[in-house]
Amino acid sequence: SRRSQGSIALPLDTIGVDISYNLIELDAVFRQKMFTEELDAEYGYRHSRYTADIGQFYLQESRILVPSTGILYYKGNDLFMNLKLDLSAPSRTQEINPVGSRISMRYDYEFNDFDPTDEVNDRGELVHVFQDVNFHKFEAGARDSRRLPGWSHTLVATVKGGTIFGPPVDDFFDFYIGGLSGMKGYPFYSISGNEFGQANLTYRFPIREKIDLRFLQFYFDKLYGAVYVDAGTAWSGGAISGKRFRRDAGFELRLESFSFYAYPTRVFFNATYGFDTFRRYVQSRDQLVTYGGEWQFHFGVLFGFDFD
Repeated sequence: SRRSQGSIALPLDTIGVDISYNLIELDAVFRQKMFTEELDAEYGYRHSRYTADIGQFYLQESRILVPSTGILYYKGNDLFMNLKLDLSAPSRTQEINPVGSRISMRYDYEFNDFDPTDEVNDRGELVHVFQDVNFHKFEAGARDSRRLPGWSHTLVATVKGGTIFGPPVDDFFDFYIGGLSGMKGYPFYSISGNEFGQANLTYRFPIREKIDLRFLQFYFDKLYGAVYVDAGTAWSGGAISGKRFRRDAGFELRLESFSFYAYPTRVFFNATYGFDTFRRYVQSRDQLVTYGGEWQFHFGVLFGFDFD
């Protein structure tokens, strides 16, 4: 659930209202190894319901208190299959500095009811009429990490891409490639489209391979650094040729540690600068927002470092 501020446009005025967004989602997933220990297969179904609850507001001119109301604006259904082939070499540094290849592919068939409009039926009742938004979607990615000769340093190359087949659909269903899981030099919602392509090149190196420090319940083991560059774009309709790519570069610190000597506690910090400045219209603000030309920072404590 998320609370926000919004407004309702009236003929003579605009009234601010409180809006609460709620998401209920149900996933049923079956996972198994396929053909080999390195290939994971995942099949599943996801059902989602998005609602917006609009708080009560007062009409000054007519002195009417309008009660709060809820709007169900999205009923999503997704059948998906996900394949991951992990050929990373087993080692004591395979989480903080993996070596080897990883390939992933995902297919989705979505059949959704979206963005209802109000209509009056034959009995004179006001009903919500949804749009049917059905499409096939595919995305794939590959990462190859190679140890440099004579070093424990690595060079990592990653490529990703995805498409929604058929004519363009509403940007509600876009791929988003900004933020921590994509191009870190730009906010999550800044780069999106029905199609996308992205590439990353990372040079990773050890700063301290044996810290051997204990503090309270934490044991600090290894510290690595990295520098990287990204290039990517997203669009709707047409081929990738002629599209303008956004670029960023940054550095990362990775600290591998454990809690209570048993639970992985991976700490990371990223600082990334987006080189390309561009403007995008944001409907919720009713204004053009400028992205790029600034630093973005990310910090986290998780069980792992990677998001693919």
